[in-house]
Amino acid sequence: IDNNNFTIEAKSKTYIFEQAIPSATWNITHNLGKYPTVTVVDSGGSVVVGETVYIDNNNIQITFSSAFSGKAYCN
Repeated sequence: IDNNNFTIEAKSKTYIFEQAIPSATWNITHNLGKYPTVTVVDSGGSVVVGETVYIDNNNIQITFSSAFSGKAYCN
């Protein structure tokens, strides 16, 4: 947005984590330097909800009720 010489530039960082080996606990190092929103999908494409703990602004641990493989989208 450029309004009277005032510019705001939005940059969104995204990290996609792949958990290839089924696990009930996913440790994700995303190095985004922020506390991102996270969406997890299993290998079949279904959204899965787990208990998310933000270790710090670069690391997340998500615990699920059972082991599975899939992807976590951090943004």
